[in-house]
Amino acid sequence: MKLTPFMTMYKTKKTPEKQVEFIKEHIKNDYVPYEKKADVAKAIVKASYYQRTKNRGEIEREEFHIDSVAKYMLTCLSMIDLYTDIERSKNEGKSLEEFNALNGSGVLDLIIQNIDDRELKEFNMVLQMTCDDLMANEYENHAFIRAQVERFGTLISTALSPILEGLDLDKVKELIEQVK
Repeated sequence: MKLTPFMTMYKTKKTPEKQVEFIKEHIKNDYVPYEKKADVAKAIVKASYYQRTKNRGEIEREEFHIDSVAKYMLTCLSMIDLYTDIERSKNEGKSLEEFNALNGSGVLDLIIQNIDDRELKEFNMVLQMTCDDLMANEYENHAFIRAQVERFGTLISTALSPILEGLDLDKVKELIEQVK
């Protein structure tokens, strides 16, 4: 069911009991496969731990930049996508609007409260492990040093490339022999 009609129908429920019953009718997945949780966690981390730096309107590169607010919103919306039959807009620009509609009405809390606790814990654990892995692989000292070594290697290779292309290997061998 699309989000707007869902919200309209939810608002017609007069008692808290009827509202919870309506929410429970739309929770369709008691279990989400582990690999799906891992894929969603990776997508959340990619979207909330990197920022794109633009150069003249074109994407130049992604820089490490943590956005915990985006991570929270994406996590909540992922719960809707994974466990309910509620269809959100495909337009990424509508995510904040949809989040506000669900959160502001209290529906988001009711949905999350009615998802299996073990499932929520496992998803949150997978998300946390994904975040921890990213920090260890990209941000800690060893990752910084590795990135700098790679960067210097690229710079040296770029600088020496024209020199090495014009080099006559036979003359180099001849010079080495003369030095011996």
